[in-house]
Amino acid sequence: MIKKLLNTLVIFLLISIAWQTNAIEPMHDKSMFINGYPESAQVTSLRLDFEALGFTDYKLDGINNNSRVDFTNRIDKLSKNLMLNFSYTNSPSLIANVSHLKVYFNENLVTVLPINKHSSVVKNTVNHNLALNSKYIQDYNQIRFELVGYYDLTCQDYFSRSIWTEINKSSNITLDETSLAIDSRLEYLPEPFFDSKDYSKLMLPFVFATTPNKETIEAAATLSSWFGAQADWRGADFPVLINKTPEQHSVVFITNTSKPDFLADYPDVEKPTIDIISSPINRYKKMLLILGRDEKDLKTAVNGLVFGHKIMTGRSASIEGVNQIPMRKAYDAPRWLRGDRPVHFSELTDYPTQLQAKGLNNGPIKLNIRLAPDLFTWREKGIPITLQYRNTPEDETLDSRLNMLINQEFISGFILERNDSALSTTKTLLPLIANSDTTQNTEDFSLDGIDLAKRNELNFDFRFAVLKKGECAVAPPGGEYGVIDGHSSIDASGFDHYIALPDLNVFANSGFPFTKYADLQQTLVVLDNNPTPKAISVLLNLTGHFGAITGYPGHRLTVQHLNDNIDYDDKDVLVITKPNTATNNVDDGSQTNILLHNNQRAIKQAIYNGAYDDDDAEKIQINVKSSGDMAVITGFQSPFDSERSIVSLTATTNKAFTLLDNALMSSESLELIKGSAAIINTQGIKTIKTDKQYFVGHIPVHTLIWFHLSDHPFILALLSILVLLLISFILWRLLQALTYKRLAEGDK
Repeated sequence: MIKKLLNTLVIFLLISIAWQTNAIEPMHDKSMFINGYPESAQVTSLRLDFEALGFTDYKLDGINNNSRVDFTNRIDKLSKNLMLNFSYTNSPSLIANVSHLKVYFNENLVTVLPINKHSSVVKNTVNHNLALNSKYIQDYNQIRFELVGYYDLTCQDYFSRSIWTEINKSSNITLDETSLAIDSRLEYLPEPFFDSKDYSKLMLPFVFATTPNKETIEAAATLSSWFGAQADWRGADFPVLINKTPEQHSVVFITNTSKPDFLADYPDVEKPTIDIISSPINRYKKMLLILGRDEKDLKTAVNGLVFGHKIMTGRSASIEGVNQIPMRKAYDAPRWLRGDRPVHFSELTDYPTQLQAKGLNNGPIKLNIRLAPDLFTWREKGIPITLQYRNTPEDETLDSRLNMLINQEFISGFILERNDSALSTTKTLLPLIANSDTTQNTEDFSLDGIDLAKRNELNFDFRFAVLKKGECAVAPPGGEYGVIDGHSSIDASGFDHYIALPDLNVFANSGFPFTKYADLQQTLVVLDNNPTPKAISVLLNLTGHFGAITGYPGHRLTVQHLNDNIDYDDKDVLVITKPNTATNNVDDGSQTNILLHNNQRAIKQAIYNGAYDDDDAEKIQINVKSSGDMAVITGFQSPFDSERSIVSLTATTNKAFTLLDNALMSSESLELIKGSAAIINTQGIKTIKTDKQYFVGHIPVHTLIWFHLSDHPFILALLSILVLLLISFILWRLLQALTYKRLAEGDK
């Protein structure tokens, strides 16, 4: 709480914002844009399949007799005509009249359905269509099924396999959503542009009057990274529109000299400004206006928005000034485990009861963790975890367990204490298991079940045992609790940072090396001189992806065009171009030409599937004119700095940019992007991995020597012998000198 308060105070000191309301705007009349044009509210019919909602508990039994399906309601939508359409199959052993299925909507009992009512005829499937009362709908909604099942009235064993009901996977919820004309108020931000209650992918168009220059693109990339951080695991897509009126919630960038036609009469501003208005063509859709006198003002306005939106109110806010925002340190992204100290589990939680499990039928406690992708874990036993937990007292004859899993893979298990006298503490490891390939491959030093490049799910599953009394086993009396103490910790502070590159899988899944600094302070983006909207959209989606990875806006990103005089020193470079425009208007002796030359060589090697080395690939000339769409992702060492990397995204057409975009934004495709190059076409993704690697990061000298010679035992043995001989020679010379000294003293 104190940390959050301090952060708020810092933000308040960094950003001074003068907010304005409609009543105190003496200079400009914006009332014509407040409500937009009147029209009927749009009504959309939706079908929410249980499977799409993440529902997995289809089978109910005597112990696991509750099952829940969750869905949400957006701030700008009104849901009506809710229908629950489901079917289920019962066990024929269940007794009619006493067995039944309860259905709840937000803990309001909707109906009680009899089971096997006509015992002489047992139906395989029972279908129901239940109307749900719209007055019970909330922001977060839950439908709960509860089975009350009996197969024997005298001796009921709740663990009997005769008690079951299975809900059909085709079950769904249908509803009508009516758009709401909500107020245009900045305090709602990031709603309605991003609504945390909407679990679907964020779709937010960015609108420009003309092709944006590099300063405007930097502002847009900062804003997309912020929205990407809000969207997190949902993903985000930022289509780019040039002078077109969007049909949904959108962001519009406007300067006094560059306005889209649909806002041509919008008043000029005298300082960086943030406005929210209704769309001129649809009052139920909102526009977030980024306003400035020039492009420099747009960057100031965006920085004011992403760091100061919590203290903005009303429909309009002008940014009086943005003071110096502190530079981020390496590896300090808010969503990465800290590398300078152990991290407590309480720092990783999203809600207060996340570390608590209740009842016999409890789901696992889940924590999401993301590690720096370049952790050097070679020959390490594991990442230390100090685990503290407690549970309700157990019977002496029972053995209840706590299982620990990572990404659904079992790591270790613990017997729960039978008394409640003290907190149980144990030290364990997330084990490290190397592959059988060469040790100089980054895939070799990975965690068992953990991918260093991805977000991982750490599960703690309390499994309570049940005591059987007499001939019939009864369900436990209830009140079983298991708690992982918030002071439990995971410690990644003892690891150096060292990684073999190029590795496009690391780039695609973690944004490395660009996300090493969460604010992208050492990232340089190079675009065509006149980038297409699709190319800009690829950049915005990528920076949104980076924001989701780091949880921080990349406001220090630098954008340049190919014909600019670019300084590549001390920068990781991201190139997004078309191959036919990449070499136009570039000076032969410039650093950009050197970069493009290296990029063309990497692309050729990728196309020829790595069958030739760099020199041979460069000599090959094949002239083919093709109308197809192809994109290539390549990674290689910067020719300007051995510690820096270049990642190039090249697309032959606008459709190829779409292929590239889809590959980078799809979790399934991200699994396929790896190695040093990836070729993307309509048939899928093909990757290659060259033998030419380079390493970035720092490790101690003795570890560096040992690591790089570990695959060459004879050289290592020879070097060891030479070192021993050298030490022996030094000792021999030292002893010889001491002998001469004693002899000289004896002569005296």
